[in-house]
Amino acid sequence: MSNTPKSKLYLIIIGLLLLSNGALLFLFLNKDDGRGRKREDRRAKMTTFLKIQIGFNDVQLQQVNLLSTQHKEKMKTDFDSIKNNKQQQLKELGIIGFSDSAILQVVVKNAAQQKIMDQQMLTHFAAVRKICTAAQLPKFDSLFYKVWERMKK
Repeated sequence: MSNTPKSKLYLIIIGLLLLSNGALLFLFLNKDDGRGRKREDRRAKMTTFLKIQIGFNDVQLQQVNLLSTQHKEKMKTDFDSIKNNKQQQLKELGIIGFSDSAILQVVVKNAAQQKIMDQQMLTHFAAVRKICTAAQLPKFDSLFYKVWERMKK
């Protein structure tokens, strides 16, 4: 008598797991890589922001596009390097046995890499800011962080 309620509970749990796995599989298989589209959406948002909100002209926008292309290439190289380093760090961590000191070393290395990436990103924004005219600087400084937050979402 006590087996019947347990078996019904197990069947319900298995059914829910099957549904959730099916949903995840559906999302995974129908996922558009979207990296190019998202990047273009970000670029379009940035271009619109700089043109409408800041008042960039076509020459300034071309300069920003050139800077963005160069920055994208540099960051891609850095991301690939970080990815390879992370794989190596995780292999070493597995060999060492996930000791506290080994984990701390990996975290410190990752923090250093993240610091470099943040520095490069902020340097890129500073380069975009240098394209602004004296009249555009106050607008850029007061509005840019808002657009950046919207673009991240």
